[in-house]
Amino acid sequence: MNLATIKDIQSKQAYPSVTITLPTYRTSPDNDKDPIRLKNLVSEAVARLEEEFGKRETADIAAAIHRLADEVDHEHNLDGLVIFASAEYSESFKLPFRVPERVSIEDNFVTRDLVYAMNRSPLYLLTVLSEHGSRLFVGRKDLLNEVHAYGFPFSLANTVASASPSQDISHVRDQIVADNMREIGDALAEAQKQIPAPIVVVGVDRNIGHFREGARNSDEVMLYIHSGHNEESEHQLAQHIWPQVKEALSQEREKVFADLEAAKSNHRFVDSLNEVWQAAIDGRAEMLVVEEDSSLAAEVSEDGRQLTLLPEGFTASERTYEDIVDEMIEKVLAAGGQVKFVDNGRLAAQQAEHGVVAVTRY
Repeated sequence: MNLATIKDIQSKQAYPSVTITLPTYRTSPDNDKDPIRLKNLVSEAVARLEEEFGKRETADIAAAIHRLADEVDHEHNLDGLVIFASAEYSESFKLPFRVPERVSIEDNFVTRDLVYAMNRSPLYLLTVLSEHGSRLFVGRKDLLNEVHAYGFPFSLANTVASASPSQDISHVRDQIVADNMREIGDALAEAQKQIPAPIVVVGVDRNIGHFREGARNSDEVMLYIHSGHNEESEHQLAQHIWPQVKEALSQEREKVFADLEAAKSNHRFVDSLNEVWQAAIDGRAEMLVVEEDSSLAAEVSEDGRQLTLLPEGFTASERTYEDIVDEMIEKVLAAGGQVKFVDNGRLAAQQAEHGVVAVTRY
């Protein structure tokens, strides 16, 4: 699952939409209890559907939930499982990150936990430069998965340089490599459209030099690692580069606070709950910043522009939300904005009313 998939799921609107999330385990004996825990969540979801909407009216959704749960192969679980089910859409995903154990029934699918997990353990695009085969990987922490798309792997192994008597053959070779690096840069730009993640480039000094000269997006690279790791296995490569990538990602995350200060100076910063909500629904939120455990039950006014916080045990209706923060996240992403998560309490200095603030586009 990537951010493009999440955005597609967020676009699906139907009431009721059921989201089941479950933290799972990869190995025995920890994963022995996963089927029981999933069965309990399925029972909870179906019972809530039948109580609120009627057994006959929700029979198809309940059947889809049971089918998806029965299809899960718990011998090959990852770190999390999510099941989405509505009258129009049903699907399950195994996830390489932890999610909470819960059932949500809303007018759309709840994806906040997925977005948070992807930001907490963010993806990065890793390119290993080599004239014998430049490779692309999607990384999450010290795990790498090679991608055979967007033209990757790029190879010059069968390219023969030829020059006229007036040309220097070494210059011709350098130009071929520079052209190759420009193609790799363009391919990375295409990959980022589907996987919006920072770029890490690994290679020997010569190839990185050619990439900096040839790739149009070379200045957008988060980290250059000068090393010849191109022949290593995925596991070896990940172990070598992860400490440097981790530090670079940490520095990127801290930049959000500088962005907030700059937004204040430019009068593009909002911190009251209703202002943040209005920026989100109007498509004006360029960046939403959320404390990781911020969760607010709220009712939306008839005109859709004001929020009233609700106590525990509130009576659900079409204008109430178990977590209005999730709704804000979905609307910001749908409008092309960014969502950044920070540690609990980090927004106190920003006078955040409820652990959420926004930077507006204007």
